[in-house]
Amino acid sequence: MTDSPLTELDQSQPHADDPHLDTTVDVRITNAALELLRNGGPLAVSIEAVATTSGVAKTTIYRRHRNREALLRAVVDAASIRIAVPTSLSAYDTFRWFLVHAREMIEHIVGRGAVAAIMLNEDPEFAALLHERIRANTKPLRDNLRERSASGELRADLDIELVMSLLLGTFIAESIRGSSSDDGWADSVLEFLWPALAPEQSSDGL
Repeated sequence: MTDSPLTELDQSQPHADDPHLDTTVDVRITNAALELLRNGGPLAVSIEAVATTSGVAKTTIYRRHRNREALLRAVVDAASIRIAVPTSLSAYDTFRWFLVHAREMIEHIVGRGAVAAIMLNEDPEFAALLHERIRANTKPLRDNLRERSASGELRADLDIELVMSLLLGTFIAESIRGSSSDDGWADSVLEFLWPALAPEQSSDGL
């Protein structure tokens, strides 16, 4: 993820398969599919719906994506950005940074419609694809947190995978409730969880 939400793709992106294809058409297709995904979940994304939303002919879309599944995979790939973890932050601020960026990713790229579809298991293949991309893109952060745990900045026995699931789950729960999740929400979550994440204090001398 980047420092600003990716609501639309850069129209200068080259097309990986055919340099002669019009890249602005690719961008229109991808942005239309992202809009449908954000608002209605993966089942709302079809070649016909993308054609209507983008104004691009179905035959043109089929030249780029052989079917709906290929289109969805291309959209998820285009929207997936590997996390570059800031190295200057404390462990607490790294967790806060992750919460803010996870919120931006879900609200501006994946969308609450897609999250709801995953919760209902409407499209298992899409859910598996998104989970695969999330794990790949958050690996640098998970590695960073494991290093902090090993160095004593976090609890030595901290289950990083569980913590990541817990942090993402708090935002998804807020989304389901329809609650606002501004930056103050991230601080509230961490103030509550930090005692379980921080290293245990030594009792020497007490």
